Amino acid sequence: MKNLLIFTLSVLFCVTGFAQDFSFDFVTGEEGWTAGFANYPAGEEAFYELDFQWSPLPNPLDTSQNSLYITGTNHSDDLFMFIKKNITGLLPNTAYTVTFDVEFASIYPTNAVGVGGAPGEGVTMKAGATLTEPNSFVEDGAVFINIDKGNQSYGGVDMGVIGHVGVADDTTEYTLITNNNFTEPFTITTDSNGEVWLIIGTDSGYESTTALYYNQIDVVFTHNVSVDEDEMEKEFTVSPNPSTGYFSINNNHNILKLAIYSVEGQLIQTANKPKDIIYYHLSSGVYSMKIQTENDKVFYKKLIVN
Repeated sequence: MKNLLIFTLSVLFCVTGFAQDFSFDFVTGEEGWTAGFANYPAGEEAFYELDFQWSPLPNPLDTSQNSLYITGTNHSDDLFMFIKKNITGLLPNTAYTVTFDVEFASIYPTNAVGVGGAPGEGVTMKAGATLTEPNSFVEDGAVFINIDKGNQSYGGVDMGVIGHVGVADDTTEYTLITNNNFTEPFTITTDSNGEVWLIIGTDSGYESTTALYYNQIDVVFTHNVSVDEDEMEKEFTVSPNPSTGYFSINNNHNILKLAIYSVEGQLIQTANKPKDIIYYHLSSGVYSMKIQTENDKVFYKKLIVN
C-alpha cells in the first residue's frame, strides 16, 4: 500500500515547537559519552581516585543493567566530575530549549553531616550545552575546565543546576533517583553544522568520595516558533494527495527556499525558488518543513506520513 500523508491544516506546526529526543540507557556501551575532571591539583589523579567506566549498576539494584560510573575523592574546595557527548543532526544556526532528565544511582543521604559539606546536598548536579567541547586544561599547577559551569552550588553560562545527589535522610544503599530541569529549560543556538556538546556534571563541596552511576539520560531539544496561523494561510497552503502519497504546496507568495528535515534533523530534500506548485514524496515518518519566503518570513510545518 502506498504511503499516505496524514496532514490537515489543523495540525500546522507553528506554535509549540518541533522536538528532537535523544535517549541513552547504556545497555550496549558508553554511547559516545566520555568523562573528565577539573578543579584539582595537576598530577594528583591517583590521590583524588578519579575513575570513569562503563559498569553494571551496584547492588541492590539490577546488576544486569549497565551504566556510566564516575567517581572521585574531593581533597580540595571543589572537585568537578563531568560526562559529555557531541550531538549532531539538529537544525543549523537554530535556537533550541533543552531539557535534561537524568536518572542515576546514589548512596548519599540528605540532611547528613560531612567533611566540608553535606554528602548529599553538598554535591550539586548541573547540566547544559555548549558549542565548545568541554575539556580540562592545566594552568598554574591546577586543572580547570574551559567552559563556564558556575561555582559549586551555582550554575554558569554553560550549565544550570538540576539538583543534588542526596537521596533521603535514611539512605544506606544505592538508590535510583532523578534530576531534571523541566521548570528551567536550558537554551542554546546550534552551530552552522547543527551540532552542540552536552555536559552533565557534579560540583562537590563534600570533601570525601562521591561515586555515581548514570543509568538513563533523556535530552529533548525543542525549536520554538511563534507564527500566526492565519498569516501562514495567506502565504501558502499544503495539500495531501491520498491517491499518490504525494503532497503539493500552492504558493501564494514566492518561496525563496524550502527544506524538509527528518525528526533527527537530517536534511531530506531542499529546493531553491521552486515553482508555484511543487510535489514531494516521503516515506513513513515525522518531518519538519521549513519554508522561507522572499519577503523574509520563515514558516514551519510538522508533517506525519504513515
